[in-house]
Amino acid sequence: MTVLVAALVVARAVAHPAAVIIATPRGETTVPVLVEQGMPVLAAARLAGPLGLATRVDGASLVVTLGGLEFVLELGSPFTRAGGVVYSMIGAPYRARDTLFLPLAWLADAVPRAGAGRYRWIAGAARLEVTAAADSAAAAVARAASAPAAAAQVAAPSAGRSAPAAERPAHPVSGLHGRYVVVVDPGHGGRDPGNPGRYLPKGMTEKDVTLAIGRQVRAELVRRGIEVRLTRSRDTLIDLGDRGAACRAACDLFVSIHVNAMPRGRRQVAANGVETYILSEAKTEDQARVAAMENDAIRFETDVALDGGDLGFILRDLQQNEYLRESARLAGMVQEELASVHPGKDRGVQQAGFVVLNTAGRPAILVETGFATNKDDGAFIGSALGQRKIAQAIAAGIVAYFQDFERKSAGVQGATR
Repeated sequence: MTVLVAALVVARAVAHPAAVIIATPRGETTVPVLVEQGMPVLAAARLAGPLGLATRVDGASLVVTLGGLEFVLELGSPFTRAGGVVYSMIGAPYRARDTLFLPLAWLADAVPRAGAGRYRWIAGAARLEVTAAADSAAAAVARAASAPAAAAQVAAPSAGRSAPAAERPAHPVSGLHGRYVVVVDPGHGGRDPGNPGRYLPKGMTEKDVTLAIGRQVRAELVRRGIEVRLTRSRDTLIDLGDRGAACRAACDLFVSIHVNAMPRGRRQVAANGVETYILSEAKTEDQARVAAMENDAIRFETDVALDGGDLGFILRDLQQNEYLRESARLAGMVQEELASVHPGKDRGVQQAGFVVLNTAGRPAILVETGFATNKDDGAFIGSALGQRKIAQAIAAGIVAYFQDFERKSAGVQGATR
């Protein structure tokens, strides 16, 4: 565990890329990255040439067009809308020194997602690859921008674009307007039983509890109009790195489900309750214990060695660090719902270095549903009723997060109409 914590500390010291490369059929352009207001940004003017990017600012409202795409933003707001879909960003656009700055997350995440295959972001190389079709559209925009009248026409909102999320009918159960994808990860599986538990029903282990709850979370979210993918839908082993990696481009949230346990000692049978974790450095012995317990699943992966050097693989992608704030918001909402139905203690939102959360490319949380070493907790999480209550609570917290997201993004949409 010491190696993992030290590695995460080192990760925080790693700087954002000094520049990004825009690769088009016409050649490559290097655009410097600045770190201002705590987040990496790019000067919009430096993107005009390689991407054919055009901007229009009206007060706090901002319209950015490139390659036939139109993004609606608001200065100071971490949201953008394109093609009727609202995307969250790390950072917000702003003006300084008579220059418009756009978040790096807009270029690296929102543009490839909205571009439907026309743009590809390669994180390790800090490189945006542009297809010929997108480049042709960008060139057309650049030509049009040379004439004032044409430029005004290009910058204006398209009358034929699809209806924004807020204009879609609300889902009858959740009231949500947008389309969302959640990856639910039932912990352990296959030859990894997880925590055998002292007070789980006979023959039941952690992997059985997490799968049962995961399936019910999926059912609850689907009923509320949210698409769900399970990392495993049966008793099989999935590598820790592959679990989080299932939540990448076509995913909004990652939720991993586990069962807690205390080692032998005076606290073993007394500790109880539910807690929700986000990825960060452990601050207490208990947080470090839980992370070590869950990360120990790596020993069941036959192609992964356990020496300290090989554990460095968890630092391949540092993007999850940028989602820490959103992960904390999600964790708080889920924890509040869980504490209202759980018979044990409300242990709150915690933080530790989980391998499974490190590879998720979106806001990610890990739920410890209760202690199998506690008599009351074990009976609750091992029962069909308890599992249903936990699943309903997790789903309710996720829906609350998306509802809050839509309320905040509504300000962006309203300001641009």
